[in-house]
Amino acid sequence: MDHASAMEEQVVTERIRRKLEEVNAAAQQHLAGVQDHVNFTMQQAYFKCAYECFDRRRNQQGINSCVENCSVPVLTANNVVETEMAKFQVLQLVS
Repeated sequence: MDHASAMEEQVVTERIRRKLEEVNAAAQQHLAGVQDHVNFTMQQAYFKCAYECFDRRRNQQGINSCVENCSVPVLTANNVVETEMAKFQVLQLVS
C-alpha cells in the first residue's frame, strides 16, 4: 500500500469513527428519558414496594420473597434497555 492510499484510508477511518461517535451521542440523548425512568421512577417504586414488605405479620422468607418480587419490574426494564443497546451497538459495528 502506498503512502497516498494509507493516508486516504486513515482519513476515511477517522470520518467513520467521528460518525459513530455522533450516532452514539444521539442514541444516548434519545435514551436519556428511558434511563431516567428506569433509574429513578422505577427504582423509587421498587423501594416503596420493598418498604411495604417489612411487615411484622410476615416471616423472613415472606419478606425476602416480597422484596424479590418488587425487584422484577426494575430488573426486567434494565435487561430490555441493555439488550436493545447491545443490538444497536452490533448494528453499528456491522454497518
